[in-house]
Amino acid sequence: MKLDDIRQEVDRAAGHYYHSELQKGIDNRTKQFVIQRCLPEVRGQHLLELGYIDGEWTRQLLELDCRSLDIVEGAQNHVEHARQTFAVDQRVTVHHCLFQEYQPRRKFTTIVAGDMLRYLSDPVAFLRHAGEWLEPGGRILVTVPNGRSFHRRLGCYMKMEAGPMQANQRDQEVGNQRSYDRYTLRAELEATGLKVLEVRGSFFKPLSSAQMADWQEPLLSALNEMGKEMEDYCWFLYAVCAKP
Repeated sequence: MKLDDIRQEVDRAAGHYYHSELQKGIDNRTKQFVIQRCLPEVRGQHLLELGYIDGEWTRQLLELDCRSLDIVEGAQNHVEHARQTFAVDQRVTVHHCLFQEYQPRRKFTTIVAGDMLRYLSDPVAFLRHAGEWLEPGGRILVTVPNGRSFHRRLGCYMKMEAGPMQANQRDQEVGNQRSYDRYTLRAELEATGLKVLEVRGSFFKPLSSAQMADWQEPLLSALNEMGKEMEDYCWFLYAVCAKP
């Protein structure tokens, strides 16, 4: 696909789901558990965030000992949101371009690839290239939804989907090109030449977001703890990789 076509697809996909009540509500509430699992793995003061939606990652990265935070985002509406939200923070620079167009001017201590691998035509080649942007000892943190999560498996047994890894309606709306489980994510990361320190699951999600929309924090916290016992069934996967 040509770059102009990719840009059009990115802007089209950004008009679905993102900034919806579900995304801003229950999905962001549960996303916090994923972010909190990843934050202790952030290294250094010069950070790169690949992909931006509404600043959930950004705000918490800035609370760390951060001197600079570069954001790369291809969707016009997400870029405008980022620039408006963080206009007064001189540490933040927002780059409006596709991931494959980005040319950094410095090395980074940590790169956060939050739920963006699914949208790339060749994620292995991209991560191999992104590894060159790291300072010695730097890390790449990767998060993706788990294609074999409990709620997706349950949907298949209820005849709602043909298979847990198969693209559903939302996947198609937002432009997802693939699904991951812990095995396929680890295999792709190892193929990049990065040192894979760990691949873990986070948050046990038993039902759909719409069914969980009004669930209270004590229940969500308990499900987060349950996820530590059943990582292959968790909602999200996260991986910690280091520059070899």
